[in-house]
Amino acid sequence: MMVLDRYILQQVSLHFGSGVFLFVALLSAGDLLFRLAKMWLQQGITGWKVLVIFLYSLPSFLVYVFPMAILLAVILTVGRMSGDSEIVALRAGGVSLRRFTVPFLLFAIWVCIGTILIQERVLPYASLKLKELWSERPAANWLLQENTFFRDTTESGIERIFYVRSVNVEKSLLEGVVVQEYHQGALKRIINADQAFNREGKWVFEEGVAYEVNDKGEVERVIRFAREEVKTEENIQEVLKTEKKPQEMSFAELKSYIARERLRGQKTERLEVILWQKTAIPFACLVFVVLGISLGIASPRAGKALGIG
Repeated sequence: MMVLDRYILQQVSLHFGSGVFLFVALLSAGDLLFRLAKMWLQQGITGWKVLVIFLYSLPSFLVYVFPMAILLAVILTVGRMSGDSEIVALRAGGVSLRRFTVPFLLFAIWVCIGTILIQERVLPYASLKLKELWSERPAANWLLQENTFFRDTTESGIERIFYVRSVNVEKSLLEGVVVQEYHQGALKRIINADQAFNREGKWVFEEGVAYEVNDKGEVERVIRFAREEVKTEENIQEVLKTEKKPQEMSFAELKSYIARERLRGQKTERLEVILWQKTAIPFACLVFVVLGISLGIASPRAGKALGIG
C-alpha cells in the first residue's frame, strides 16, 4: 500500500469516526434519550440497564449513519486537501484523479460490508434483546403492532412461524394470519385465517383455510374451517418477544414474508420498498464517495468551510 493510500485512509477514518459519533448523537437525542431518561428517573431502572438498552438500540441507527458519515468524511478530507493545495501537488507529481479515488473507494467498500453485516446479523439479534429488555420494564404494555413475524417454539425446536398483519397483545388477538406448522423440521401444514387468539394454552383460528403438505412439499388436502384449535405451550406475550418488524428482518426473512403476503392477496408495495432499501442503503456508501470527492474538489479555496457546509 502506498504512503498516499495510508495517509488518505487515516484522514478519512478520523473524520468518519467523528461523523458516526455526531450523527448517532443527533438521531438519538430525541425520542430514545427522552424515553431512557424517563425510565431512569421515574421508573427506577438502573443506569446500567439504561446503558445496555442504548447499546442495543445503536445498530438501528448505524445502518443509516454509516452512509451519512462517509459522505461527511470524504467531503471534509478532500476539502481540506484541496484547500491546502495537496491535490494540486499530487496532480503535479503524476497522481491521476482516478488513482486518487482508490483509497476512498476501498474505505467505502469496507463500510458497505460493515453496514450489510450490521443489517443482516447484528440488527436482528439486537432487536430481539432490546424487546426482552423493554418487556421487563415496569408496567410493560404491548399494544397494537403491525406486519409482525414471530415463532412459536417448543423444546424440540420451531413448531410454528406466524406472519401476522396486525396484533393486539392486550386482547391476545391476531388479524390476517398465515401460519406455517412444522414437525421435526419439515413443513406439514399452512393455515390462513382471518383472525386468531391465544386462550388457555391453545391457539384458536377463525374463518380460514388449512393446506396440508406431504413429504414432497406438495399440497395434499385443502380444508376450510370456521374454527380451528391448536395446542401451544406459550402465551402470546411470551411468543411476541421474538416478534420482528419488517425493518428488523434480514433480507431473506423479509423476502419470504412478502411472498406469504402476496399469497394472501395483500398489498406488498411498502414492504418491497423496505426490502430494496436493505440493498440500497449499504451501496449508497459507494455513491456518496464519488459525490463527496466531487464536492470536495469543486472549489480549491473553500477548504474546511466547504466540507462543513
